[in-house]
Amino acid sequence: MRKNFKCFKKAMALLGVSLALTSLKPLIPAGTAYAAGTDKTATEVVSDMTVGWNIGNSLDSYGQSSNFPYTSSNETYWGNPATTKALIDEVAKAGFNTIRIPVSWGQYTTGSNYQIPEFFMSRVKEVVDYAIANDMYVILNTHHDINSDYCFYVPNNANKDRSEKYFKSIWTQVANEFKNYDYHLVFETMNEPRLVGHSEEWWFPRNNPSSDIKEAVACINDYNQVALDAIRATGGNNVTRCVMVPGYDASIEGCMTDGFKMPTDSAKDRLILSVHAYIPYTFALASDSYTTQFTDNLKGDIDSFFNDLNSKFLSKNIPVVVGETSATNRNNTAERVKWADYYWGKAAGYSNVAMVLWDNNVYQNNSAGSDGECHMYIDRNTLQWKDPEIISAIMKHVDGTPATINGKQIPSTDPQPQPDPEPQPDPEPVDPDPTPVAGDGLNVTYTINNWGSGYQVIIKVNNDSASAVSSWTVKVKKSQVKIDSSWCVNIEESGDYYVITPMSWNSNIQPGSSVEFGIQGSGSIGSTVDITVE
Repeated sequence: MRKNFKCFKKAMALLGVSLALTSLKPLIPAGTAYAAGTDKTATEVVSDMTVGWNIGNSLDSYGQSSNFPYTSSNETYWGNPATTKALIDEVAKAGFNTIRIPVSWGQYTTGSNYQIPEFFMSRVKEVVDYAIANDMYVILNTHHDINSDYCFYVPNNANKDRSEKYFKSIWTQVANEFKNYDYHLVFETMNEPRLVGHSEEWWFPRNNPSSDIKEAVACINDYNQVALDAIRATGGNNVTRCVMVPGYDASIEGCMTDGFKMPTDSAKDRLILSVHAYIPYTFALASDSYTTQFTDNLKGDIDSFFNDLNSKFLSKNIPVVVGETSATNRNNTAERVKWADYYWGKAAGYSNVAMVLWDNNVYQNNSAGSDGECHMYIDRNTLQWKDPEIISAIMKHVDGTPATINGKQIPSTDPQPQPDPEPQPDPEPVDPDPTPVAGDGLNVTYTINNWGSGYQVIIKVNNDSASAVSSWTVKVKKSQVKIDSSWCVNIEESGDYYVITPMSWNSNIQPGSSVEFGIQGSGSIGSTVDITVE
């Protein structure tokens, strides 16, 4: 998380059934066949994760660069109490079975080989073991090691050698410390790698990245590979441990852009895409132009997000962990309940997606709703859940049962029950006759989802020929649609038409197969659209 934008917000809420927690699970003896300890594939692990919570702004808190290296932990430097086993126990009781532990390592390291001191490594291990004792999954990462105050790595060619050395050293040490832990421990190579201070630090056009962004994406690919190789080289259970890797800024643009590549792995089916999604941005995170209402027209952002992930990753058997998501408290609990219900409801449609709530232990919004960094779900001092209706909305999509939080059962995800508490379904899609294509066995079908003030058109290019095609072009009349956003394609304007072409990874269509993408616009749309493909 960035300290100035989202660095302070993400937590999860829990059931109030008291569980007796026992001693830590024993580590695997040194002589054990370690591969048996991480025998679950990435898809199996993510499917089992179900729902997670972040210990944000704790072990990732950092101090002034002038005082590096620190000789004591900065865990409480940003105002949060030290993480306790009681806190993790409460999170587990509420139904969360995954804990993400953001860690900023660099500020403690010494020497040109970035040595992590024993006092800090031991503290991280202690917190990891709190979660392992609850039979929870743990995501352990490198967090604020890229920052405006100090940069232990930078995704550009000028700093590439130094950055590679940093990742190799840190991940060799961390992986060696935890090499005997089983599949419940997952490593995440980086947190939101980006060009700090750049005009495109937080967003760039995925279909037309600048040269700076292209270089950064290539460096991030390299750093993911260096970190993965360092982990695998330590042996033990790390040979087949699941590893999460992000794209630029861990954003949807960063992983959907053509330049991003998953690293090459010596282990089979052990990689997970890491992505963050505070969406819709104007509702969830924005501090300038924002809304306090989760209206129907904002659902399209969530729909597009999952459509993107499915097209390039989920449908290709690459599982995804949304490692950070939340909606800032703007004193709008009922609207945040609607948001959680819709967001986790969409995620539940995919067996290989896990969502992890960001919690920075900041609740009160003192800026009339404009502060995008208020993400407290459980009070770390009192261990009481805030706005338990939000947690109930999440949990109903995890196991279908209402949550019991702070000793009370929450019977409904709607704090003000209505005759029909369920979200209203989208209007019935219109399925017009497919528009034929000029030759080559290509044809296009589409579905219009119209909610009055805006619409989506989901378009599928089908190859009914006996041979594969390596490229295709779709044209749509500008008089019939207004394209504000799209996913999985490039959009250009030419005369009276939008000209739509594929990304590099979905340009090829095998015989009998198809490629699906979407466009979204505001305003009204007719019941049919003229679409041609060639």
